[in-house]
Amino acid sequence: MTGLGALAAFSTLPRVASAAARLTVPPALARPSGDPILHLAQLGDRESIGGLPFAKQWFGDVFEANAIPFHNCENCDDYPEPSETVEVAIVGGGLSGLTSAYLLRSRDTVLFELRPRMGGNAMGESHSGQSWSLASAYFMQADRGTPLAKFYDELSLPTQWRQDVGAFSFEYDGVVSEDLLGRDPSPADVRAFAAYRAAVKRFAGDDYPEIPFEGRANAVVTELDGRTFQEDLLLRCGTLPPRLAYLLQAYCYSSLGVGFDEVSAATGWNFVAAEEFGRNVMPAGNAGLARALWRRARKSADGQARVRMRAGCTVTEVRLVDGGAHLFWRMADGTRRTTFARQVILANSKHIVRHLLPWLSAEDEPKFEAMHRVPTVAYLVANVLLSRPIANDFYDLYLGGGKAFPMDGNAFEQHRVITDAVNGGFALSSGSRTLTLYWPLPWHTARFSIVQESDWRAYAELGAPQIQSKLAHFGLAARDVEQIRLSRWGHAMPYAIPGAISSGLPQELRRPLGNRIWFANQDNWLLPAVETCIAEAMWVSEQVQAALG
Repeated sequence: MTGLGALAAFSTLPRVASAAARLTVPPALARPSGDPILHLAQLGDRESIGGLPFAKQWFGDVFEANAIPFHNCENCDDYPEPSETVEVAIVGGGLSGLTSAYLLRSRDTVLFELRPRMGGNAMGESHSGQSWSLASAYFMQADRGTPLAKFYDELSLPTQWRQDVGAFSFEYDGVVSEDLLGRDPSPADVRAFAAYRAAVKRFAGDDYPEIPFEGRANAVVTELDGRTFQEDLLLRCGTLPPRLAYLLQAYCYSSLGVGFDEVSAATGWNFVAAEEFGRNVMPAGNAGLARALWRRARKSADGQARVRMRAGCTVTEVRLVDGGAHLFWRMADGTRRTTFARQVILANSKHIVRHLLPWLSAEDEPKFEAMHRVPTVAYLVANVLLSRPIANDFYDLYLGGGKAFPMDGNAFEQHRVITDAVNGGFALSSGSRTLTLYWPLPWHTARFSIVQESDWRAYAELGAPQIQSKLAHFGLAARDVEQIRLSRWGHAMPYAIPGAISSGLPQELRRPLGNRIWFANQDNWLLPAVETCIAEAMWVSEQVQAALG
């Protein structure tokens, strides 16, 4: 076992992962509009808070008045008649939209993205030869020969990623370790850990809870989906050793957005078991994956244009009409346009989609209600840019500090801890100068604490002492920090409560409208994973190809 099932003796932080390719990314130059990775000539203004330099603004989501997600539908009857006809229109330039665009690049396809660049929460930035992700960090190793593995090969990703196959390191009571039992464990804790390891082995093998799935949920998924991950762990183990409980809760907060006390056991085991196969880490994190898709969809091998990328263009409504759909949208300068598309793929989250279909509640109430059954939580990411390389060769370190850890959303609201640190330059050979810190906000009103443009300062004040206390784990000090950049994500993490996946909700969420409007997004399965984004885009693209003939 190499993932969350591993048990190792105490070890120091540095470890060597897979010897797969490690690339040096040259300094970025000016890039075309819509590139998921934004090159920064300068880092911009900073302010010292708690002895650390923070950028004086948010990155990631932008919440302007009356803009999505606080969206007031405008009167789309004022839009002009269609000025263009396309075969496929895709709304949303995240990983689902970019994958759909790539798979439909042989068609007359146009991709709309609200933000000035593609990527969604897999956007990235670069500066002084270093690149980093604003959120999404890695994806799991796929089984050889599967459609997913072939997809990665087609994009030449194995030549770029580095695989992390080391055991999980975590900080417990101020000490970094991989020891999940500690000194002198009780007999009950030893038995519980053996039961936990047996469960990991089972669910990483023949009983892996495969999600997404076609048809009805199988017996394994149905059983696991009937209880929370915490309930299932206690059922199998009897008790949870303190260190194991700490690490699993930190992992769930970081990877799923909520704790193991809320999320379905089917989702929990889907993630934990997959960790046993190793993680693929691209330069710039998953922004590297987004860029690979953007490049391949945008240009053919001979340099000819393929998918038309429209970054900074806001789709305000989509309406079914005879033979297709009308998309009402605004250009970056405010000019209103209308496009007729034979097929439409809505590749954005459901809290946005339901505003793009204001007629849905009257025309298709089950679909409308399903979209309101997708809970999401907010998330922060802090990129710590350094003036010198990190001394340690590591990928991920789970944080928290002492022995106590917030074990539910209410406790987390009172004690807002950064849960883990990722080596942002893990796949580089030139020496990483970026730490990416993950900071979930799992209580359900948290997004309202990050809406105002000035809210970054409150989180900088909360984060500065935590970051200061962690730098020594990486051989760093405050003087080595060049800037800290906070990214906010209001609805980044959908999650599945018990019963949601086996209830048929995913099938209702992905059901098309009139076989002309399709839905490709991780929200379809309430599972925040790169693999979900790609799998849904693959399925939808196949249906669209068939519908077009």
